[in-house]
Parts: sequence; structure tokens; C-alpha cells
Amino acid sequence: MHIVTCGDSFTQGEGLENTNQAYPSILAKKLNAQLTNLAQSGASEYLITAQVEQAVKINPNLIVIGHTSEYRWQVWDFRRNHVQGFLVANWIEKHGKSYRNWIFSEQLVGNRRKDTREHQAAWHAAGMLYYSEHELVERLWSSAVARQIVLCQRASIPVIHHCCFPHLQSALEELTDDYVTYHLDREKYKNIAPDNSHAGAQCHLNLSKMIMDKIS
Repeated sequence: MHIVTCGDSFTQGEGLENTNQAYPSILAKKLNAQLTNLAQSGASEYLITAQVEQAVKINPNLIVIGHTSEYRWQVWDFRRNHVQGFLVANWIEKHGKSYRNWIFSEQLVGNRRKDTREHQAAWHAAGMLYYSEHELVERLWSSAVARQIVLCQRASIPVIHHCCFPHLQSALEELTDDYVTYHLDREKYKNIAPDNSHAGAQCHLNLSKMIMDKIS
């Protein structure tokens, strides 16, 4: 059996002591399956769509998709030659306290640049943020998810979805029945990872159990 997982930093397993604690690795071990984890930290839903396109070409037995924020878009990071996600400006302004340690925009949240990997990864987007209506970005998010669903259906590959952010659950349920309801971004407050930003090992274990139940 071969499993391919797609998503952002939650699915990548960022913040954990090791990636074996992340739900993709747990699933692979439980199912005695080969794992290809295509998830990337900072991925937008559009980059996740590109991951699904790649996953379909691999032709696995199962694809698991962890969906990210509708406010996360993407640009090309010319310094590292890969796509990097960034957040739409009005989301940062509304939730400025949550991003006080990020350098998406000095003008919006008064950040100062720090010599850390996380800040460097976001720095290139500081001058490229712009405003957009929530209805528009959610519609665009839904269109990306819908494309992912169609790609998997046409390839006849089973897929299981989950939203890392709870406010997107209803939008996902409008598109598919192949989902589990567990939100890593909310559950992390019950079990935080060592980086104090991502979901901890127990959260990943809980999610893996729900996916296993769905498979059964």
C-alpha cells in the first residue's frame, strides 16, 4: 500500500520532536504502507492543489489532504527557488496579535526583522501583501479544493480530507463527504508542539485514529 499526504506545515509535521510523530507517519506505520509526504511549510491551498496533481501521478492507494487557511496565498521565493505561502493583509491586521513574531509586514503589525529561518522565509512577502474580501478568498479556496477532489475522482484514487482550521469545515462539507472533522490549529491549544506554534504529538495521534476509522 502507498499513501500520499498533501498539506502545509501541520501535515509536514513541523514543530514536533521528529516527523515520525506526525499523522502521515503514524498512518503509514498502522497500515504498513509506503509514505510520500508532499506537504510543505507555508503552503497555500493553491500549492496544495499542485501537490495533489503530483500525488495523482504517483497513483497511490490513498491520498490524505490537510487543508490550510483561505487567507494563505503564495509567491515565488527567488532566493530559495521554491513557492512560499503568505497571508492576505487584512487577515494579519485583524489577527495581529497572533502574528506578532512574524515579518509579513512591518507596516501592519510593527515587526522588526530577526535573523531566524521563519522570519527570512516570510520577509520576501512583506511588500507584496494586499487586501481582499473574505467572500472572495473563501470562494477561491473552495475552487482549489474542488479541483483537488475532481483530480482524485478522475484518477479513481480514494481521498480523505481534513481542515486544519475549524471555520472552513462547513465549506469543505459542501464539497465532499470524504472527510474527518478534526482541526489541528484549534486542537493544538490542548497539546502544543515543542515550537509553541504547531499541534503536538497527541493531536497527530488523535487525527490518525480518526482517519483510520474513516478508512475502515
